[in-house]
Amino acid sequence: MKRIIYTIFFIGNILTISCQENKKNVQPKNELEDKNTDTKNLNNSKNMLDLADIKKHIELQKRIETDEEEFDNPYEYTEKDLELALKIIHIGLLNSGYDNISDADFKDKMRKIFNYEINYNVNCSRNWYYLNDNRYKYILYGFSYRLDNKIINAEDLKFGSFNDVGNYFFSKEFHFMTILPYLKNLIQINSDDSYKIKIPYEIISRNKYLFNDDQSQFAWLINNDEYFMRSLVTTFGYTEDKKLLKWVIENTNLPYFDKNAKTENLKDLSKLLWTKDCNGNIRVHQNTLDLIKELSTPDDNLYIKYIAEYISNYMVSFPFKEEELTIEQQAKIAAYILYWGEQYKYDKQYNYNQMFMTRFYNYNYQKDLYEKEFIKNNYYGLPKFKEWYEAAKKEKDYFNGGKGMEDDPQPTDYESRAKYIK
Repeated sequence: MKRIIYTIFFIGNILTISCQENKKNVQPKNELEDKNTDTKNLNNSKNMLDLADIKKHIELQKRIETDEEEFDNPYEYTEKDLELALKIIHIGLLNSGYDNISDADFKDKMRKIFNYEINYNVNCSRNWYYLNDNRYKYILYGFSYRLDNKIINAEDLKFGSFNDVGNYFFSKEFHFMTILPYLKNLIQINSDDSYKIKIPYEIISRNKYLFNDDQSQFAWLINNDEYFMRSLVTTFGYTEDKKLLKWVIENTNLPYFDKNAKTENLKDLSKLLWTKDCNGNIRVHQNTLDLIKELSTPDDNLYIKYIAEYISNYMVSFPFKEEELTIEQQAKIAAYILYWGEQYKYDKQYNYNQMFMTRFYNYNYQKDLYEKEFIKNNYYGLPKFKEWYEAAKKEKDYFNGGKGMEDDPQPTDYESRAKYIK
């Protein structure tokens, strides 16, 4: 079977973000399918559709090679196809009740939700942004993006089937996000040039929820668009919607553990705690930590134990389980998590003693490197960090009968070090 073959030219702003799509395909009947859209009644000239051009490109798109059929002269999917699709989707959204927002509001939403800064002051011909589904794919396969012409390899651009979504497009001009279905799946043009616009319900619901603050969409999205909703937190690091954040936390698989939590569960936990953007900047999610504290009690403290396990037995273990992080990035994550966890040492309801800073200090064989980063960054502005950390360093290690790593010869081989990451 031959993969879909098509290429697209990108000029302008491109951002690569990590996520994998595996959504439920359950959609209500699209309200636009039974309603003709008459462009004569739309006063905004930007909404006018060139039906002849659309029909031409629908025919051209039939020559895109698919698994079912190969063409002698396949069509290259171009920027023109994208621009036509964005205009059709924009009209469909407006007719489904989507309220267009201002440039300033769209810029603010993009920053808060997707951690992406749009610059409306730059005189750029491009009015859209592209986000791909795998942050690291381009690093691993040697791709690089520039602010000039760039061909996206066909293997990396999933296009055509809505259920194969891995790429998100954001219209800077029209203020919405979308995947990119074929034109024939967006519009039905009749012989008399009347037409129906058919927008997948996910596009409507996502945009109303994200950019119109329409909370009535929340229930449908978490039941029918679960992966996307979860990825807002775990991939993009959006934690300002407390209702969404609580749903994601409570639907993260963190089963009870006795001695050690499983690696796959700790990896899932890490997606709630921090995000690394494409420039290598780390954001530790204080909103997540605050909500976990709110959801925890002395008798129901599994979340706290998972975080203690993550910082001591996962992130700084040997060999590194967070291998994509530099020591500078690891130190920042460690500092915020340790500081958050150490509060429970001084809370008599919990009295967790050495679960965080003392344990971290005694069993982290790179503690000198971490401490160097703590000092260099002035303890990241965390008020009591230095005081608490210095106090923890002076304590005996009660996890190992008063003996920590400083009291034992330091082995260099993995088998010997394994005892320190149990």
